[in-house]
Amino acid sequence: MNANLLEKNRYKVMRRMALWEGRLSRGRLMDVLGLSGIRVSQLLREVREETPDWFEWDSKSKSYLVTSAAYKKVQAELKAGNSDLSLAAYLAEADIHADLGPGAGPVTVAPWGFSQVNPHVFSRIRLVIEQGSRLKMEYRSMRAPEPHPRTVEPHILVQAGRRWHMRGYCLETGDFRDFVLGRIAKLTMLDQKAESTVSKDTEWNAVVKVRIQAHPKLTPGQQDLVRSEYFDGTVARVHSCRGALLPYMVQELRLALDVTKELPPEYQLAVENVEEVRKWLFPA
Repeated sequence: MNANLLEKNRYKVMRRMALWEGRLSRGRLMDVLGLSGIRVSQLLREVREETPDWFEWDSKSKSYLVTSAAYKKVQAELKAGNSDLSLAAYLAEADIHADLGPGAGPVTVAPWGFSQVNPHVFSRIRLVIEQGSRLKMEYRSMRAPEPHPRTVEPHILVQAGRRWHMRGYCLETGDFRDFVLGRIAKLTMLDQKAESTVSKDTEWNAVVKVRIQAHPKLTPGQQDLVRSEYFDGTVARVHSCRGALLPYMVQELRLALDVTKELPPEYQLAVENVEEVRKWLFPA
């Protein structure tokens, strides 16, 4: 990594920390970045010069507090989902400990993911995608729980909800499918070039707009609470999602599709435009 790129990445780390912790201090940065006090002081000066409206000195805490102007500016980016200052990015690098683990501080995470990703499988698939070739594997599914052979031309690795998936063209079934990484038993990289391309994957390329609302069977007070929690007080939220990933989003967010049968309190949110997105929910 060249020096300029390294410095830019450090600036991002510092801004993420500032945004989610509310301040930047010399000692905290020394711990996280592993740099000397002199170098951290230099970086603090540089990041303040780059974003002068972000910080104001607080003599009491001897740290730079983040201004309300900074939060106002970043909020729109975070809502759009295209910011590198996300909470997920901050948690990944800011020394946040898991619940019940040693060293827990004022912020903790409670990971309940049971799906384990094998690094060998993950890396081989990524290499195959980069090379534009095929892979052969033994796969297990709920319909066919015994290991069976599949030859796939993968085009993407994606985390959908709690699990990682490989999306690609399956030669045995003749269509694009998702494969759960945890269900891959064996994997072999092939020298054969892939003939399918991501441009042919209709479900993956389709961008579906899903209108999510508070469940209409909630009381007026409960609906207002849900709107405040999820929609910033607006009536509903329109979320763009790839057609291939829509069923996972519905499952992960527990969105009711039939509000006459899927009822509160189990369901607090519902898809309002079910008929518009039905073909992606239940593909033929």
